[in-house]
Amino acid sequence: MEERGESLNSLIIPYPGRQLLPGSRDHFFASKTDVKGRYIYDFGLSTGEILYEGSGGIGFSKEKHVLGLHALMRMPYAESLIREEFETNFKGSWGPAKFFRLRRDVNQELKNPSQRTMAKLYCLLACSGFRHKFDKHGNFKGGYFPHSLDTENIRVNNKRLVNTDFVIMKGSLSTFERDLLTKKSLIYFHLPFPCTEKTKSKVFEFFKTVDSLKYNFLLTSRLINRGRVDKTLLDWANSYSKVVAVDSNNKFASSDIFITNF
Repeated sequence: MEERGESLNSLIIPYPGRQLLPGSRDHFFASKTDVKGRYIYDFGLSTGEILYEGSGGIGFSKEKHVLGLHALMRMPYAESLIREEFETNFKGSWGPAKFFRLRRDVNQELKNPSQRTMAKLYCLLACSGFRHKFDKHGNFKGGYFPHSLDTENIRVNNKRLVNTDFVIMKGSLSTFERDLLTKKSLIYFHLPFPCTEKTKSKVFEFFKTVDSLKYNFLLTSRLINRGRVDKTLLDWANSYSKVVAVDSNNKFASSDIFITNF
């Protein structure tokens, strides 16, 4: 497969539109050094790039295949299984016809998926630039957009994920339960980019409630994209503590924002 786009695999599970800019996470953790010691409740699990830096936590998602992929990443054989499936089914001569045949076969298996099925799905996502496109029946609908497979971050993080207290389950902001929390818990959500003003309003109201209950929260999102500032997000963030981190690759005038109430 072609080498272009390999950097998309820089996360355990890349998810364009729901992931942070390169280097911004490290910038935040350098500013808030105590966060890595917290038990994190991630109510919008996608890449896991914040959740898996904590001492433990729970990741919630409404997307069943995202849950399945994260469940695979916590298995000690995750990288070897993905590599095996890639060598068996995805390596060699490529083209749209082969891609759509493999997509059809994987979609059949997704009706009752095994860990091997999720490994195939991970490979298929890599072959489509990690475009998480699924229809209402759970069928993968990503298009042909070949990229190289890079499992370095799976290998680096796998041992820690296997031996650390992380739980993955179905849920969202609407399933928030106070009984799960302690005063040392950190409630986290990544506001996808882009998103509607209605979604922002709903998320802001949720975290306003969390703050009133005296629980700590962390909200992340894209503040500036190609020079354009999200003024709604910035106005809300000004009521709390915030850390702004620019794209470490300096390719675009973009930055992420990390908003906390502590």
